[in-house]
Amino acid sequence: MARFTNKIDVKGRVFVPSKLRESLGRNVVVTLSLDSGYLSVYTESRFQNIREQFEGLNSMDPRVRRVMRLIVGEALPCEIDSQGRISVSSELWEHIAVEPGDEISIINIGDKLDICGKHFYEKKKEELSAVMELDLTEYNVTGL
Repeated sequence: MARFTNKIDVKGRVFVPSKLRESLGRNVVVTLSLDSGYLSVYTESRFQNIREQFEGLNSMDPRVRRVMRLIVGEALPCEIDSQGRISVSSELWEHIAVEPGDEISIINIGDKLDICGKHFYEKKKEELSAVMELDLTEYNVTGL
């Protein structure tokens, strides 16, 4: 797992490092994250699994419908091109307050990526210092 920094080109494309492309495959899905300020990039199979889980929920619940609109409704299927780039819509870039020419951070979270503005990441990183003081045993996270 790692963090990479790249720039968005004038066409809204961003280069995905080869190390990350190997685990993602050629086709990915980019959508809004549950965390404000981030986009999530999923493998096709993981996103399909997420979508199926949403479809199994009670669509009469307005909270379910809102989350489905944000996660499933905003999802953008992308193909990683021959130069290792994905093309992300301006609407998704706007959601995380970045535009062509800006630097973004790509954070590898196993079989998904999180993307945010570089400045946003640096600000959040400072805030995370308090998290390091948490007792993670209540979350069953050990061995850190």
